[in-house]
Amino acid sequence: MKLNYLFLLSILSLFSCNSSTKEEPNINKGTITIAVDESIMPIIEAQINAHHIHYPGTKIITKYLPETKGINMLLDDSVTMACTTREFNESELGELQRRGIKYLPARMALDAVALVQNKENKDTTITLDELKILLTDKRSKTKLVFDRSNSSNLNVIMEKLKLKTINTENVYSADGNLQVIDFVKKSPNAIGFIGFNWISDTDDKKAQDLLNEISLIAVGESEQKGYFKTNFKNLNKRKYPLERFVYLHTLTKAWGVENGFIRFACSKTGQLVTEKMGLVPFYIIPKEFLLDTKPMKK
Repeated sequence: MKLNYLFLLSILSLFSCNSSTKEEPNINKGTITIAVDESIMPIIEAQINAHHIHYPGTKIITKYLPETKGINMLLDDSVTMACTTREFNESELGELQRRGIKYLPARMALDAVALVQNKENKDTTITLDELKILLTDKRSKTKLVFDRSNSSNLNVIMEKLKLKTINTENVYSADGNLQVIDFVKKSPNAIGFIGFNWISDTDDKKAQDLLNEISLIAVGESEQKGYFKTNFKNLNKRKYPLERFVYLHTLTKAWGVENGFIRFACSKTGQLVTEKMGLVPFYIIPKEFLLDTKPMKK
């Protein structure tokens, strides 16, 4: 009898091992890897830190790289989330359509590309037309410094100014937003382009130390419309012309860490984190600015 009992236990144990399945997705625990454009590193790290406090069983591993590469990694399943400052382009949307995936990006915050310069430079304002000339005129001697080639900062400027090409002799690529600031500190004849969230947190000593090392350039659509510095007030009133949204993308339908993080970042708690960082939470932006005024197709 004892022998039969032991035999039965061994059979049940074997059956249990063979029938075990992969653990179901869970917002409370698990590890994911996400791609993040380096220009929005501070706001994403702030959200991750706050999320971990509420969901200590989760772990989010970040890969910082230009946003287009991050989206490509999402599309080839190398990561399960991409954090960018743009929606998918036509080619990327085509890939989703081919795979039968519905596109549902999440807008989290309103950030901006800030123009910074050496404190010795006395030119404190610039119009978009003047900026366009600096980017295209080969006679210009001003050095224009971006964090990386194909980064969000460059993409925003190219799209806003409707540029297809630029004068690459005047444009420099640093190795990140901190390196842009360092370049500008040493070069009076340079303009740097950084993510505003690197210097937006007025309560963070590190961010304010960076801001004190350089000066902000006020940007205007035109001289007649006036110039506006990058700050919470001007972003909130939608006056600063080089604004951009922060998007969270995932192709994962399951209610796991990815969608749990997105829900957290867009919830009241996550939006308070955004506001504390000195950015404008998406869900308090006056929605009349976001309405599509194009006539509906019949």
